[in-house]
Amino acid sequence: MSYPKWVLAQKRKGTEVRKLNDNYYLYKVSSKWDPKKGRARKITEKYLGKITPEGLIPPKHKRESITSLSVKEYGAFKLFFMVSEIIRKRLEEIFPDDYQMITVISFLRAINRCPFKRIEHYYQNSYLSEQIPGLRISGKNISLFLRELGQKREQIVDFMNSFTSGTQHILFDATPVFSQSSKMDINRLGYNRHKIFDPQINLLYAFSSDTKAPVYYRILPGNIRDISAFKLSIMEAGFDDATIVTDKGFGSKKNIELLDEEQLKYIIPLKRNSDMFEDRIIRKGDKSNYQGHFMFKKRPIWYYAKKAQKRKRVIVYLDDKLKAEEERDYLQRAEKQIEGYSMENFYEKQFKFGTLAVIENTDKPSQEVFELYKSRDQIEKSFDMLKSTLKADASYMQDEQALEAWAFLNHVSLIMLYRIYALLKEHKLLSKYSVIDLIEHLKYIHKIKVNNNWLSSEINKKTKDLLGSLKLHIT
Repeated sequence: MSYPKWVLAQKRKGTEVRKLNDNYYLYKVSSKWDPKKGRARKITEKYLGKITPEGLIPPKHKRESITSLSVKEYGAFKLFFMVSEIIRKRLEEIFPDDYQMITVISFLRAINRCPFKRIEHYYQNSYLSEQIPGLRISGKNISLFLRELGQKREQIVDFMNSFTSGTQHILFDATPVFSQSSKMDINRLGYNRHKIFDPQINLLYAFSSDTKAPVYYRILPGNIRDISAFKLSIMEAGFDDATIVTDKGFGSKKNIELLDEEQLKYIIPLKRNSDMFEDRIIRKGDKSNYQGHFMFKKRPIWYYAKKAQKRKRVIVYLDDKLKAEEERDYLQRAEKQIEGYSMENFYEKQFKFGTLAVIENTDKPSQEVFELYKSRDQIEKSFDMLKSTLKADASYMQDEQALEAWAFLNHVSLIMLYRIYALLKEHKLLSKYSVIDLIEHLKYIHKIKVNNNWLSSEINKKTKDLLGSLKLHIT
């Protein structure tokens, strides 16, 4: 921050200038090495006086003397407090004895992406400790709390169900989470995308394509296939219209048969070399042979469908823009003589560039099936936000009760993060700022307690402009 020359004239080595409510004050400061943080920590030693154009005015009078000073993070806390009103209300209704702990831990996990053992530190340094004071939140107390909370699956489901009322389309998918505990039976060896067998759990998630937010989770053993858990999860959550949307690795005939046996709705993409992918119409290259087209993101998508057994259909979609991009990419690789890319293979693959084939049994129009499948990227984003933003790609919980609580607290944090994501999207700022970017900007807005009075710190211009764009008032 830049200061007037008459302010800087009073600054000396070992001092710091602070601006409060358009006034300038000088403090004596020093630093001390903090082994826990691995860096020096600033220490405010003494108030030296008020800086004016005429010079420094020492604290002669009692009313000018600052006998106590406290600084706490405020901006990010305030943002989460603003977007979570309904969430906090539901927590208080369903968890009357625990809602404050759930709120505090979920806030701080989302803001600081920290492990539970660091929650107490961030609580003490956040204005959240003034808004919800007096919580016993040491690492030991949190461990006890997790075991108690994890036994309340019924209340957890009630909380999740309160956000699914009226939703029409629910998408299901699962993601592995590596677990470091050797004490839980739910940990099983699972085959991950890095082709390594590691102890893991499966986290089954449901995403509402109506509200564009995650609404339900369930923890499964690491070696349980998704299909065997889908029906029980749908029953527990009470979903009326749940559609299972998977990736191409799920589209085997055996998996489809299992889904049919369970009478579940699904949309499953097929690999382009699948014998269920009927490509005769594509090879003709005549658009009049297609059943029709619709517009998606301002470009035409052509489609045709073929009925299969048991009310199933295979729908083939063609995106000419994607087709041109895939052709160009393939030919560039062939020119570079990359292994596996040749003109002979190009001539064979050319008809399926730009295509998507799905097998489905939803009885929905072809356009709606396509749009529902494309909604899958939202649940992928929720997994990414869960694992990268919340650092929840691995769990260190030592028993299944604590693991359940860990997953629930992450879920509450995730709902809040999605509300911030929706705020950025509403104001068309996602191209400039991520959710983490916004949180980091606001973490530098502080409340400063001077002689028992809380004052707002100054806000830099970039953060002010960002808040203005979001129409947020954080003071």
